[in-house]
Amino acid sequence: MKKTVSMFTSLCLYAAMMVLLNGCAGKTREQVPLPEIPESYGLEDAKKDGCVVHENGDISSGEKAWDSFVEQSSDGKPSSVRIGYYYTLDDSAKYTAEDYERLKNEYPVLFLKDLEFDGEQYTLLSYEDGSEQKREYSYLKKFEGDAGADAVYDSYIQYVLTDEKDATWEQLMKSLYSSQTSDFIDFQIVYTDYIYE
Repeated sequence: MKKTVSMFTSLCLYAAMMVLLNGCAGKTREQVPLPEIPESYGLEDAKKDGCVVHENGDISSGEKAWDSFVEQSSDGKPSSVRIGYYYTLDDSAKYTAEDYERLKNEYPVLFLKDLEFDGEQYTLLSYEDGSEQKREYSYLKKFEGDAGADAVYDSYIQYVLTDEKDATWEQLMKSLYSSQTSDFIDFQIVYTDYIYE
């Protein structure tokens, strides 16, 4: 009997640990739905909740949650992750005095998105001005490369959602800047890691 109780306790502790370790990267812990998150929710809350957090465009927290999501979705297993994009206002010297005064009260700002894989497709969900924004994609593609000559970082890793299985990084970047409709590719960059050596 003692051995059975001990084994049961161990299993319960293991299950509790798995729930805590999954953070924002799984369905094992109930998340507050995006429209119900209070306005006071900030950067430290997102980090504490285990979300994948980018600060001013670069990953700063939640790499393990991201890696877990990528591994599960690559294996065809349903998974989800919450991603936070946190932005601060650049140096005031980069703005006219009027623009800085107009913008300074809008920052810092945190945008949250839920990324879900249902076993077949990826869904990116967010809310802007109370309106649901939902995009669906077939592929999550990883791109790695060296930085350009003007970059302050040495290399990058980026994950992109798209329906174009064979799209290259060059084609995606061309799609951003080309005026030719034939060059357009619908995609979303969801994860960025700038590497400084």
